[in-house]
Amino acid sequence: MQKKQQKIDLVKYWKYMFLGYMMLAFIILVHLKQMSEIYLIPAFFLYLILSAIFCHNYVLGMIGNFYYFIRKPDKAKKFYQIAVKRKTRNVKALYNYALDALHEGRAEEALSVFQRAEKINTKVLFEKLIPLAISSCYWVLGDIDMAIKTINNLQKNFNYINPNTLTTLAYFHLLKNDLEKAEALTNDALKDNPEYAPAWDNLGQIYLAKNDFEKAETYFKKALSFRENMTESLFFLGKIYKSKGDFENAKKCLEKANSGYISALNTVKKEDIERELKSLTLV
Repeated sequence: MQKKQQKIDLVKYWKYMFLGYMMLAFIILVHLKQMSEIYLIPAFFLYLILSAIFCHNYVLGMIGNFYYFIRKPDKAKKFYQIAVKRKTRNVKALYNYALDALHEGRAEEALSVFQRAEKINTKVLFEKLIPLAISSCYWVLGDIDMAIKTINNLQKNFNYINPNTLTTLAYFHLLKNDLEKAEALTNDALKDNPEYAPAWDNLGQIYLAKNDFEKAETYFKKALSFRENMTESLFFLGKIYKSKGDFENAKKCLEKANSGYISALNTVKKEDIERELKSLTLV
């Protein structure tokens, strides 16, 4: 792995300051003034209050993260919006906000926030997650070459790349019509996780591009065996059924695809599905 750029871990410094503060409070209150240790409790809360005042932008992100964790995304979003506007240094808050923006199709805004988070991040987990998200921003914005370059740089920095990242990179190569590279990367992902549905969907789309509809159908069904509501596999399988004249199963697949959650990161759009459904009514 390449040498990491030195960054200031503010959370670590906050923890050290907290320990130093509590040690000082113990010496003054308990040792010197002979007061009960119970007085350390208000001293502790005083530190939290002061932290909230001086680090309020970071705290706003923490509150957003709390609501995000307890699955109240609307409340989380309100705090994230304020925190991001006030230039919070809470990387997790920046990441979650940008990821939601990306799913909602605001890729340009998401890219800017991800890049801000990347500059201040000190956690290994986000060193992997942020570049992957940035590559998706470039993809949504139509810059496939930068999307590929971003993940290639990620691969240079880490010895292990998970199936999700490999599958994403493979899909970008599929978009560049480099089917051989796309298939090789997808197979690498499946070696790591044979039950990873998006990788099987990748293979289906690769063989669809090769006009091998029989293999494509097999792979789409394999993907759906692991993730029954996968939009892309349902959509393409529905098209294959339609081409074979099996309009009943085509309609079932397309209707199921249309009923699921579809974001800007889906490779199939809602209008594509609705167009195919409409064409079935004309048959």
